[in-house]
Amino acid sequence: MKLKVNPPYKPLVQMHVCCGVCSFLWVLHRRGYWIDQEEIAQACNLYILKKTANLFKLKMKITKSAKKEGVNFDKFHKDANKLLKKKKIPLKMEKYSISQIEDPKKFIIKHLKSGEDVMVNFACKALQLTCPSAHICVIAEFDTKNNILTLGDSSWTRPKYWKVKLDKMVKAMDKKHDGRERGFWVISEK
Repeated sequence: MKLKVNPPYKPLVQMHVCCGVCSFLWVLHRRGYWIDQEEIAQACNLYILKKTANLFKLKMKITKSAKKEGVNFDKFHKDANKLLKKKKIPLKMEKYSISQIEDPKKFIIKHLKSGEDVMVNFACKALQLTCPSAHICVIAEFDTKNNILTLGDSSWTRPKYWKVKLDKMVKAMDKKHDGRERGFWVISEK
């Protein structure tokens, strides 16, 4: 069985280190909402290097390490929920670390069947992707028979949709890769 997000995502391209921000925007856009990518980035405390600050019109938080660029896995959902409330968008985002999930396959099936959006956060080096530390995508489809995820990717250097085995994705969320455990965010109606 193949579970597909319906209606499907419309691919959007991320700004510098805005994979999480843009993945969230894919979700909003699919559901008929729009917030400027920079506004989401600022509201969700995106961290950038000082040398890349000129890529943004709005002021972002500064970090000294490329490995700390982007949004914080543990706080992104809290910041996103504040923004959703401020914009009066009746959605909520919840965070699930991989260690909290007993059966990742059942977890994904449950949320996709419920019409919810699932974003994944994983260590790049675990999947041989070129990026400083981690990356974030949306799950666009799940082939439950073969355990293959189709990810929607906002990066300008990769295909907009690519496939990965579920077990590889789960391993890519383990903290052994960079000391930080990763996982999923689920976006649903309030």
